[in-house]
Amino acid sequence: MGPDLAGKLQVRVRVRDGRVDGVAIESTRPQLANRLLAGQPADEAVAMVPRLFAICGRSQHIAAELALLAARGVAGTADAAQVRRIEAEMAQEYLWRVLIDWSRADGARADAVTMASARSALARDDRDALRAIVEREVVGGDARAWQEHRRGFESWLLRGATAAARFLSHLLRESPGDGASAVPALPRIDCGDAAARIVARLDVDPDFERQPTFEGEPAETGAAARLGGHPLVAELVAADGRSTLARFAARLTELVRIACNDDPPAPLAGSLNLGPGRGLAWVETARGLLLHQIDLDGDRIARYRIVAPTEWNFHPAGALAAALAGKSAPSAEGLRRRAEQLIESLDPCVEYSLDVAYA
Repeated sequence: MGPDLAGKLQVRVRVRDGRVDGVAIESTRPQLANRLLAGQPADEAVAMVPRLFAICGRSQHIAAELALLAARGVAGTADAAQVRRIEAEMAQEYLWRVLIDWSRADGARADAVTMASARSALARDDRDALRAIVEREVVGGDARAWQEHRRGFESWLLRGATAAARFLSHLLRESPGDGASAVPALPRIDCGDAAARIVARLDVDPDFERQPTFEGEPAETGAAARLGGHPLVAELVAADGRSTLARFAARLTELVRIACNDDPPAPLAGSLNLGPGRGLAWVETARGLLLHQIDLDGDRIARYRIVAPTEWNFHPAGALAAALAGKSAPSAEGLRRRAEQLIESLDPCVEYSLDVAYA
């Protein structure tokens, strides 16, 4: 059998005296990029990437393409066609959660028919058709008006016209600030010296791919971190922190933007030349920041490293662990439900198991 490229995420929560006393997070996902790609001809290695790493495969491929170009001295932002591919993949990920997972959580049947229509629209790059689906099945009205401010968002939740509204309304009623933590948002990699600081750690820390940090501390990535300046997301975060509800709302906000064919507020992908034969590329995916670093030896891969969003958000001391630690846990069932919602809001790209143990 070949190597397990996906692996699993194991989350163990320990409760003592009615509060979460410990959170252990273990990832079995192997770091195989360098093992599989080092020594390969560079162009062939890049072509292999979406087949080897199929989760967010388009974004993986674009990151590989940009990293190789940067290593060859041609760095910059993604072109318009690449951005459209990234957005289509984002929208598909978001719609899968809304139409399949959230519908089931709402007690309805998963809307596979609408999901198939959405996939077809995305494959054709038909944003008008995508907007019609989002307005009819997700927001239940005009897409742009939906995202204007928190008061309108909360009114939409209370009306409960769609499965998405009913799912999020339940979160608002149950615990609007649940899932928030003091873990900071990962800053934009294209601003300031953020990229240089990450590269410096990549160069010296052999475990960085498995447990990445920014300035020595865990950081959160994803739509809520990326859209911190959006009025709706900013209001939700200001009120209750970067909570489970705020993360889900940020995903819907980004889905609406894509469906409305509006430009992203910041570049979604780009690359940097790190010196002769060295390139770093980044792509903002549905789950957060994806990094690819390539070092060349002539025209072959000397070293290939990938840092995936899951490793940021599910760091042993990251957003998940920090949001659960010390929380009241009067019942195992309630804690499990809240923990599962929190995990889904951070959206691991691998299967996960959750064990809750009372001491």
